Amino acid sequence: MITRDALRELASFQSPENGAVSFFFQPTRPRDQSHRDETILIKDIVKQAQREAERGGRKTASRGDLDRIVSMAENLNGNHSRAKAIFACEAAGIWREYNVPPRLVKTELLVNRRFHLRPLAALLSNPRCCVAVMDRKRTRLFDVWLDEVRQIDDFTDTIPRTGRSDGFAGYEAGHNERHVDNHTMRHFQNTCERLLRLYSNGNGFDRLLVGCRDEVWGEIEPHFHTYLRDALLGRSNLDVASATPEQVRDELERVVTEDASARRGELLREVVGGAQRNGRGALGLRHVLNSLERGEVQALVLGSHLSATVAECSHCGHLDTRMVKECAVCGQPTREIDDVSDALITQAMRNRAEIVYVTDDDALAQAGNVGALLRFRADQNTEMRKVAG
Repeated sequence: MITRDALRELASFQSPENGAVSFFFQPTRPRDQSHRDETILIKDIVKQAQREAERGGRKTASRGDLDRIVSMAENLNGNHSRAKAIFACEAAGIWREYNVPPRLVKTELLVNRRFHLRPLAALLSNPRCCVAVMDRKRTRLFDVWLDEVRQIDDFTDTIPRTGRSDGFAGYEAGHNERHVDNHTMRHFQNTCERLLRLYSNGNGFDRLLVGCRDEVWGEIEPHFHTYLRDALLGRSNLDVASATPEQVRDELERVVTEDASARRGELLREVVGGAQRNGRGALGLRHVLNSLERGEVQALVLGSHLSATVAECSHCGHLDTRMVKECAVCGQPTREIDDVSDALITQAMRNRAEIVYVTDDDALAQAGNVGALLRFRADQNTEMRKVAG
């Protein structure tokens, strides 16, 4: 399973020899069971990359990785329900191979200074989720990341049995009912405490979906910590006894899709409005690059048609939208980067900023298909400190 920590590690890597190999395999419907068309396509792509690497003097940096990808291509027959992403650099001893949902744009291979993470941008927009399916006695917790579902907990808080009699004239009936209610309350408290520990450990989940019957929800909600309320996606009528991982995944996908659509619209309005008011919004490549370097970005918004060339400093990594030969920060030589998206994603992941992928939006397109929601504005904070001083 690919994790955000693994992607941050990949984002931080740079190869001085331009030997970072990124390979993406998107399965298609084969004409026959031999899958020969896909194997031939991959071999052709690899041969082309080998020729380009040799022309660029990168033969020793990537040839071994490219040969290994060719060998792997001949054994893809059992992988056609999944796409594949491979990141490799033989010189640095790196080979990372991941199965991912089959939602990539195409099969492609790139050899460059850094790993090409843009094909995963849409996947990175998906939150890691926890689905808590429960009733008054039992709770099952599922971890869902991309399209992988794992049950990570299943516990039951048993209610001690009481006698059949309600006592003389039914006087014990109320006591027994309160006894059951107390145990039910402790079960919900136990569930919420486990969820809070899972959420707070830094490796848990981003959003939460609760599955329960309508009449139970009112008893559960009062025990939610503020953090859990903020992470809550919604509630569904999943049944704790019969819910399968497939049902959990399908129901979560429906809820996440609805929530993501609404949230993208809200986020874009906030970014555009903030940029127009000189507030917590940035639009356009130059403004977003500056905000990323200052650590201001809370959420990076990428349009599907983002395309731009920038100059990158070979020493400090500063990015400049002007094609200058020397870095404006440290004066060292720069090099040209054809696709700025990888540099943006790299910086966003280093700063642990959210990455939001948008397919079509007129306001974002007019700004060059890139924007950002900011945590703060460093220039405004500086002015406020001057006033306070």
